[in-house]
Amino acid sequence: MTQAGATPPSTPQPATPQPGVDLSTLGGGTAGPAPPPPPPEDEGQYDPSKDRELIRGHVALILTWCLVGIVAVLSVAGLVTSVACMSGATCQPATIELKTISTLATIVLTPLVGLVGAVTGFYFGEKAGRGAAPA
Repeated sequence: MTQAGATPPSTPQPATPQPGVDLSTLGGGTAGPAPPPPPPEDEGQYDPSKDRELIRGHVALILTWCLVGIVAVLSVAGLVTSVACMSGATCQPATIELKTISTLATIVLTPLVGLVGAVTGFYFGEKAGRGAAPA
């Protein structure tokens, strides 16, 4: 039943073949499988230099803050010991001369300063070497 003013449903018409296209073969007449699509342009080879720079920077910062922290702790320990000895507490001569703190500073600070110097020198040297024009 159709309503008044409605158009009757149309019967599907057979598709007319386009000239030059053979629809009787599977795959539209192409020989072999279709080639794979080209890779997207934004994807490329992994470049580790960005991650390497990030890690080098983190290592340099961590070692520098370790150096600052150890120097601060040793300075506070020296000041506390000096104030305690000057306030009238009985102190041994080695305590007055801060022998333990100076020995600890020698044992800890010497390799740490060398390590911080090597890491920061390598980090900034690598940046300066990359910024120079090739000869």
